[in-house]
Amino acid sequence: MTGEESSRLRRLRRVLTDADQPVAVVTHDNPDPDAIGAALALVDIARSFDVDAVPCYAGEISHQENRALVNLLGLDLHRLSADGLDGFGGLALVDHSRPGVNDTLDPDTPVDIVIDHHPPREPVSATFVDVQAEAGATSTLLAEYLEGYGIEPATTTATALLFGIRVDTREFVREASERDFEAAAFLLPHVDGSVLEQAESPSLRPDVVDVLARAVRSRDVRGGTLAAGVGEIRETDALAQAADFLLGLGGVDVVVVYGMLDDTVHVSGRARGGGVDIGETFRDAFGQVGSAGGHADMAGAQIPLGVWGDVEVDADDLRSIVDDVVSDRFFEAMETALPAPRLSSAAEMIFETPRDEASDG
Repeated sequence: MTGEESSRLRRLRRVLTDADQPVAVVTHDNPDPDAIGAALALVDIARSFDVDAVPCYAGEISHQENRALVNLLGLDLHRLSADGLDGFGGLALVDHSRPGVNDTLDPDTPVDIVIDHHPPREPVSATFVDVQAEAGATSTLLAEYLEGYGIEPATTTATALLFGIRVDTREFVREASERDFEAAAFLLPHVDGSVLEQAESPSLRPDVVDVLARAVRSRDVRGGTLAAGVGEIRETDALAQAADFLLGLGGVDVVVVYGMLDDTVHVSGRARGGGVDIGETFRDAFGQVGSAGGHADMAGAQIPLGVWGDVEVDADDLRSIVDDVVSDRFFEAMETALPAPRLSSAAEMIFETPRDEASDG
């Protein structure tokens, strides 16, 4: 273990034990396996130090893989109410780095801990920050913490972490690093293989098939870029599944699928081949009218319908307006899109903000 790694372990332990309890370990909205596994692991680490911590989320667990993981493992995740962190003391964010961005928290909420692998576009403020874009998954980072502390992972936690790594790296072929393989090797002896197998092969619900069909029918292909509007949706994860499916079409390297839910336009994007940084492209296209971000090959955005003003139109006209605005903004951003960056040690961010005045001792 390097001196830097040892220091990081000491600092995280100190911040955890100094935090007001109970500590809410919050995932992004609609948590995926990587976020779920990371939350479980950080809760286990906190509890090993006799710190009361609770895995939390907002939104919905709607993607069939995510729901299958939660059900098969019998996970008890606390769903945040409209009051947010009412009843909690400390706050840790996993798999995202800023309160109020892809979660229900007030943007000014003070944060104790951030552990994430998504490259941030703006400075991250917390007492302890560990953001390492060179890792293929946040679950990889948490597996390293478990190993560093000498904590044998519980079967439930190990299974969720390994599933998170496999999903976020697409079975170790997307932005995977040596660290992801090493983390998987550490976790493998402790996982429940039957749960992994069942979680990876859930049934496809009829409403998801309907969204896929609408995306195929409405697709607008320009060169190797495809955009598809699907109108009203029941859940946002159906968009991600449609984007994954459409990326498999011949000649398509970039995909955007969007739909409307609860007065918000939700957008999901995918890219392959490294020709486009889809996360940066989403920020350029939608950052001024909503929230957007993600990886070089996977991104999401949310745009309030209110940005179009209080225009009274019927459903068909509204869908047409949304189609024009979203697709036009995206295709325009694609004209100046940057290629995916090559990751290096410079992509790593590990620090403590001035709010933490304690020493490493």
